[in-house]
Amino acid sequence: MQLKHLCSRHLSLILFLIGIAVGLSAVFFVLKDNVHIISAANTKSDSHTTDRKATKAQPYAHSASSKYHFRPFNPNTVSRKELLSFGLSEKQADNILNYRNKAGGFKTKEQFARLYCMRGGLFEQISPYLVFENQVAESETKDENSFFEPQTPNTTTAKAQTHKLVLDLNLCDSLDLQQIKGIGQKRASMIYRYGKKLGGYVSVEQLKEVYGIDESLFESIKSHFVVTDCPIRKVNINSDQIKTLVAHPYINIQLAKALIRFRKDYNRNFQKPEEIRQIHFLSEQEYQKLLPYITTND
Repeated sequence: MQLKHLCSRHLSLILFLIGIAVGLSAVFFVLKDNVHIISAANTKSDSHTTDRKATKAQPYAHSASSKYHFRPFNPNTVSRKELLSFGLSEKQADNILNYRNKAGGFKTKEQFARLYCMRGGLFEQISPYLVFENQVAESETKDENSFFEPQTPNTTTAKAQTHKLVLDLNLCDSLDLQQIKGIGQKRASMIYRYGKKLGGYVSVEQLKEVYGIDESLFESIKSHFVVTDCPIRKVNINSDQIKTLVAHPYINIQLAKALIRFRKDYNRNFQKPEEIRQIHFLSEQEYQKLLPYITTND
């Protein structure tokens, strides 16, 4: 009887311990599932956050890369409407057109790069699309198509002439002039200032009158220049005083006094510029040089 009671107590204890073990196992599995769920939720949340950041950054990157839509164009013929279609602002388009009208057109990419609106890396984006002449574009296409073709002296010379820089003496500035081989900063400044004193160049030959340009240098650079029909600033031989007259390179003090004396002696003004030929000491060469720079009209 006593042995039976002892066995019963041991059995109850064993069952109690088994129950505790089962309970602890159940709790462990529940906690493990919860940890997995939380971890998965955090991972998903991080993924959404990353996606939101990527989504937020993507439109910005896209807008920066697609702000401009350039196509090959000639800056000397492009219209305002076309410039705006590229994505340029009205202010940028007006800056390009105003400079073009004032300077008489663009000669080189370097000249285009000096525009105020070309700052902030815009020139680097627009530069590949600038086309100044159809010949340049065609020659570049031929170069690509005939990459392995042998080059003859004639074709090399022709290409060099196609890309030769030609400047208008009355429209270029000292920076433009320095692009020509043989013309440094000092000579460029002298050429520019002499043109201003003259009132404008009427012939490329006048470059030989600039200090420091000898015959050999002139022969090497003359093909890079032209003179178009631009307004010339003239002196009025009927109303300008002696100080204004002698400021012109072609009028010395003797000639200036003679012009004023003519007005006093004859008690009248010059009727036409050609009348200065009556001044006896004025040579034919001096007369021909001066004639484009004088006027009798107020």
